[in-house]
Order: sequence, then C-alpha cells, then structure tokens
Amino acid sequence: MITLQNIKKQYGPKVLFDDVTFHLKPGECVGLVGENGMGKTTLMRIALSREAVDSGKVVVRKGARVAMLEQELTPGTGTVLERVALGDPYFSKVKQDMERLENDHRLHQRSPEEWSKKYGHLQHEFERLGGYERESQAKSILSGLGFKTGQWDEPLEKFSGGWRMRAELGRLLLQNPEVLLLDEPTNHLDLHSVVWLESFLKNFEGSLLLISHDRRFLNGLVSRIVELDRGTLTSTTGNFDNFEKQKAERIALLEAQAVNQGKKIAQVEKFIERFRAKNTKATQVQSRIKMLNKMERVKTVTQSKTVHFRFPQPPRTGRTVAELKHIDKSYGDVQVYKDFSIALDRGVKVALVGPNGAGKSTLLKLLTGILKFEKGELKLGANVTRAYYAQHHSEILNPDQTVLESLEEVAGHLPRTKKQSILGAFLFSGNDVNKKVSVLSGGERSRLALARMLALPASLLLLDEPTNHLDMRSCEVLAASLADYEGTLVTISHDRYFLDGIINRVWEVEDGQVKEYFGNYSDYEWAKAQEVEAAKIEQRPAKKKSGDTRKEQKRREAEARNKKHRQLKPLASRLKKVEARLEQVMQDKQKIEEKLADSALYEEQQKADLRDALARQKNLAYEENTLLTEWDSLSTEIQQATNS
Repeated sequence: MITLQNIKKQYGPKVLFDDVTFHLKPGECVGLVGENGMGKTTLMRIALSREAVDSGKVVVRKGARVAMLEQELTPGTGTVLERVALGDPYFSKVKQDMERLENDHRLHQRSPEEWSKKYGHLQHEFERLGGYERESQAKSILSGLGFKTGQWDEPLEKFSGGWRMRAELGRLLLQNPEVLLLDEPTNHLDLHSVVWLESFLKNFEGSLLLISHDRRFLNGLVSRIVELDRGTLTSTTGNFDNFEKQKAERIALLEAQAVNQGKKIAQVEKFIERFRAKNTKATQVQSRIKMLNKMERVKTVTQSKTVHFRFPQPPRTGRTVAELKHIDKSYGDVQVYKDFSIALDRGVKVALVGPNGAGKSTLLKLLTGILKFEKGELKLGANVTRAYYAQHHSEILNPDQTVLESLEEVAGHLPRTKKQSILGAFLFSGNDVNKKVSVLSGGERSRLALARMLALPASLLLLDEPTNHLDMRSCEVLAASLADYEGTLVTISHDRYFLDGIINRVWEVEDGQVKEYFGNYSDYEWAKAQEVEAAKIEQRPAKKKSGDTRKEQKRREAEARNKKHRQLKPLASRLKKVEARLEQVMQDKQKIEEKLADSALYEEQQKADLRDALARQKNLAYEENTLLTEWDSLSTEIQQATNS
C-alpha cells in the first residue's frame, strides 16, 4: 500500500535517516518502535507526503485513501458528532454531489441515462462509505471512545485537547481508509477506551502502521515490528514480545562476533608488531596489514542514554495512609460522590479503573488534597507525605520557569550538585537545565515532573497517566522503580502491561462507589470475566421441580464455593508467584554466599568481582525480606477469606 524507497532526511547537520526502505503490505498491521527523537513521527509524515525528503521516493497505491492521526491537533468546528460523521472530505464531497445531482432537473430531462449513471456511481460510493448508517456508526464509535450521549451535540471547541483528539481519532476510524497511520493513539484514552480501540482495530481490514509505547496494545494487534534506530530500520516478524526476544539474540550474537573478531585482530597485530623489522617476514607482514585494512569490523549495538532512577524509600507510616470520610463532591449540578468513605492502607499499590466520567481523576485529586469537597474529611496517617504526578503538566509545572528553577521549587533544600545529579538522571544536562518549561516536548515535561518527585521521599505517590509521552525504555525504568518502591501508590493508567508489573489492588470506580479487587490488572480482568459468566448463569431460567429442596441446597452450596473460589483465586495466584520468586531469590542468595566463601575472591585482582558479589547479596537480601513480608500478608488474607 505504501513503499518508501531509499529515503534520506536530515535537519541541518543531523541526519535523521539515510537510505531507509520500507513497505506496508495490504491488510498488514505494523508496529513502528524506537526511542524518542529517532524520527518515527517524521517517517509517518513522509509516508503521507506531509514532510519532504532530501532524496528517495514515496509510492502510495493509486486510489488508496490514507489517513493519519497525529499528536498535533488539526482545527475542527461544529459539534462532536458533526466532526466525526461529516469530517471526511471525500464523504462530504460525495454527499454534496448527490444532493446537487438530485436538484439538477435540467440534466435529468436532457439526458436521463447520463443522470442515472452519475447518480448510480455516487449512490454506490455513498453506501460503501456507510452513508445511511453513518450517524449511528459515529455514535457507536464515540461511545467506545468515552463520549457520553449528552456530549455528542456539544461544540467541539468546548472540550479539552485530549477530548478533541479522541474525536479526531473517531473521525478517522469512521472513514475506514485503506491505510491508517496512528501516532500514539492511546495517549489520550482511558483504560476502557483502549480496550475498545484494540477490539475495533482487530477488525480493521486495511493496512495499519502504529506508533505506541503500550506493549500490550502492540502485542494484541501487530504482525510485524519495525524498529527505527539511528537512521536505520530493522524489521522483525511477530508481536513486540517476539521482537524483544529476537533483538536480544541479535545483540548477543553481535557481541560474541565482536569478541572473536577482536581476538583475531589482536593476534594479527601481535604478529605484525613482532616481525615488522624482519626482512624475511616482510611479505607476510604486508599481507596481514592489508587483511586488517580490508576487514569489516563487527558493529555492536550502541546503547543510547535513558533515564535511570529509583524512588527514595520513604519513612515508615501508620497502617492507614489516607482516609476519606463521608465525602460529598459535585461539579455544578453533577454529583460525583455522596457520603463516600474509603481508606488506603500502607504498602497498597492501587490502580483506579472504571468508565469515563465515573470519578477516577476526582478520587485521585481528592487524595492529593488539591481538590476541595463540599462535605466530609480527608485524614492522613502518621508520617505521611504526598507527591502528585499530573496527567496535564500545566497543573504542576510553571511554563515561565527553567528546568533547574522548576526542580528548585521543590528541592531548594538540596545542594546544587544533588539537583544536577537528579536532572542528569532524567537526561537534562549541560544547557538543557536552562531551557524554559514552555519549550519542552511532552516527553521532556514528563521526565521533569518525575524528577521533581525524586526531590522529596514521599510515602504516598499519586500518579495520573505517568507513562504518557514516555518511550518504552523509560516506561520500563519507571515500572521497575515503582515495583521496588516500598511506599503506597495510587495510579490511573491506560497501560495494562505497566499496571500488571506494579499494582496489587484494583479499585473499580462507578456510580460514586468503589469496588476492590485483589491482585494485578490481569487478575482483575479474570475476576470480571468470572462475574460476567456468573451473571449469565443467574439469568438462565431456573429448572427445578417442586419439592426438590435437596438439589436447591446443593446448588446454593456450589455457588457459595464458587464465590469463595473467585475471591481466593487472585490471592492464591499472587501467592504462587511470590513463592516461586522467593524460592529463586533464596537459591541465588545461597549461590552468592557460597561464592563469597571462596578466599580467592578476596585477592587484589578480584576486587571488581567482590564488589559486584557484595552488591548482589545486598539486593537479594532486600528482595527476600520484601517477598517474605508480602507472603505473610497474602497468607493472612487467604486464611481470613477461607474461614469467613
């Protein structure tokens, strides 16, 4: 559908890519990945001829309709529904031409056959584009993307940038083009909308090129991954997990080849050095020199800079970290919470999920203390400090400050070297610290917001879509840091893979109430599936004979056992994972201790190995203690649930 041939693109002295070739096949779904700044968006824009190239050729199949969702919004007017249903220029032209022809009585009288032929063609196109069902299809798409019925007829300009981006995505989905290019489509969606979009795109019959840092979203859709890295494209068949596996194997093979080649070069150089002065060996020496000059050196993968940090471990807090008591919260006439109470315990890591407008962001902001309520009380536990990461950075970042000034706003007590060290960990170095916040990219603002959170060791982290605008490696570093964090966490995120690695609770928010589920997001999905299945069973017509009380009793007992099983399953699943990891950690720790018992390790030339072994022992001991604590907590919960 689209072919890029030997494309070269540079900005001044910086070559973005050189001699890049790529082909998107009909009906194929390809994931375009790579670190921020590598040129993924530029490559997409080139494919649509929205960006010029320095050399090379772009070929699009003749007649193919191509659409692209960019991260920058295009202006739109009218209501939300009008923008989605009538925002396709091609459909609008077909519709206008039909209406014009319907009123062209002169042509109809002069040449009925010509009129009928033209009208038949237009009507065929109108029907192919879903003209008669277009409004209902638009409403279905808008519902899937989180718009409520009452918002369909509201002016588009009333909505925030994120919601206008949802409407733009809906407009493109309704167009149903032959080629669809999506640049980070999940950034402005909530979890429910992401799941809906993934399901919708699975049924998309055209060609799809997708940029996303959401690993699970990619895994569910793509059949090929193309990585853009320092100007070159590498294609790998399969989903993202398969790409990572093959990439690791390629890197290991290249490194082994480089080591072997290095040994061979060292041997040749040693021969040259030894016999350079001997006339009898002159021919052999020259031969080897030529061989070295002609040898193509194996190039290993150069790792680019990435963020590296760990959240400071906070001081121990009281058992109850935060508590909302009898809260009333409304926005105008819309009441979100009425007499609402909930408690957050120490060490719990919660994901807030639920349909759009259910009150997830409101609940998070109530816990931050920045959102006022009409009635009730927010009570913090002993020794609790909070840190808030806002999805919209304008809530916490001053655009007129520099990067350094923004950090100093929360870290004025730290010495300058410490502040520079924190900023350096988030890739702000040199003159970057003097950049104004207003000129930073979305990814840079996200990194700055995270850097501010490291300045103080908060015991309660409140994160609203923390992975937005971060590349995949930065998301992985963030997830690893949060997994190691010993404090309490509440987060909203549309990234299911990210949530699976860090949370141990799910709070489902709906109708001003919260329902708690134990385990990670996958455990929550399983529990919801079981609830749906149970509801189907309950809705089936009962088949029982009068007087058959024994069977009815057995049925109730079976339902009670099933209910208890559903409650215990997530806990048992998590306990099994903890036990497996604990066993591995204890084995690894024993091996390290055996290694440390070897006196040879303490010799002068083994100092580096000794330091590594001691550091590994310390990390394993820490992880073992953490796992034992979690194992004890889970065992207690399972015992209580079993006896209830």
